Amino acid sequence: MLKLKDLQEFKEFLASGAWADAFANAEEDLRLEMLEKVQELLDAADEADRVVGEVLFSQDGVAPAGGGGGSLDEKGRS
Repeated sequence: MLKLKDLQEFKEFLASGAWADAFANAEEDLRLEMLEKVQELLDAADEADRVVGEVLFSQDGVAPAGGGGGSLDEKGRS
C-alpha cells in the first residue's frame, strides 16, 4: 500500500516545478520512465475513483447502510 507521505511528497515535487525541471534535463530514457510513472499514477487514481465510488455509494447514489459510520477529513483519514 502506498504511504500518504510518499503521495504528498510527489504532489509537492510536481507543484514546485521540480518534476518539470527534472524532465527538461533528463535523457530520453529517463523521460519515458517519468511519463510511465505519471501515467500509472493517473490510472491508479481512476481505478481508486471507481472502486471507492462503488464501495461508498449504492447504485442510487446513497451510502449503503451499515457502512461503518465515521466521516473522513479532506485527506481521507477518519
